[in-house]
Amino acid sequence: MIASEEHISDHHREQHRLFRSSSQRLLIIPLIIYVVWVLETFLLEGSLGLFEHYQSLPMILYTVFANIMVGILVPLFCLGSAFRNGAVTTLQIGFRSLRRTALASTFTGLIGYVSFVTFTPYGADRLALFNMLGLVLPVAIASVMVCWVLTGTHLQAYVRHSGAFASIVAGVLITGLLFGLTALAHSPPVNQSYGILVFILTGMASAVYFFSIRDVYASSVFVAFGLAGILPSQIDPVYRDQAIPLVYGMALLSIICLIACHLYLARNFKTVRLPA
Repeated sequence: MIASEEHISDHHREQHRLFRSSSQRLLIIPLIIYVVWVLETFLLEGSLGLFEHYQSLPMILYTVFANIMVGILVPLFCLGSAFRNGAVTTLQIGFRSLRRTALASTFTGLIGYVSFVTFTPYGADRLALFNMLGLVLPVAIASVMVCWVLTGTHLQAYVRHSGAFASIVAGVLITGLLFGLTALAHSPPVNQSYGILVFILTGMASAVYFFSIRDVYASSVFVAFGLAGILPSQIDPVYRDQAIPLVYGMALLSIICLIACHLYLARNFKTVRLPA
């Protein structure tokens, strides 16, 4: 009996070792993608001063290559391995049912809208709010996909055996910090010390929201409102004061790509809840 129990214990330790080794490998990939995404943000937005002065071609390149290709599509393909080895599920990464997503996104949007109208200068200029939301939505979606859907869920899978509390704390602190450090890649003066601190605090709040609600779309709306509150005094007023068709077109393209990712995952992967 003792030998049998020792054999079972050894088997469990071996399974844990293999799972942790696999998680370590999976954790490296999201971090590499994060670094590439930040570098592309710097090259296509920060170094060109895209938010300081409106530029149509850099806007297209930044949205397509940094926020859609690296920020949305690459994380999608990297999630395949995590699904197959059981590190994450479709519920954990935040792609939920249409009804739940619609309710969560509507609730988030209403709270954000009421807060901005009540407590910010946008109350007197609501067009400026929608212009800002259109500008930052591609960045918000990419941020959620890279920092939380990919990196956050893999990080939580890695520390899962340390308990739920450690998993949540690690997920919030590390992904919030990663989001905050993206300020270094943006146009001045966002990349100065005050901007970095504000980005980190926004990242922490966004991490708590994502891990609480587990919905990609609602979290993207949350981050978009956060960014819309951070950037107005630091960008070219033309973004805020004029409805630019290209800006709205890039936002729509990002939403379409996110929906396409959702449909792909729904068709190829399914998480089934088992009865307790």
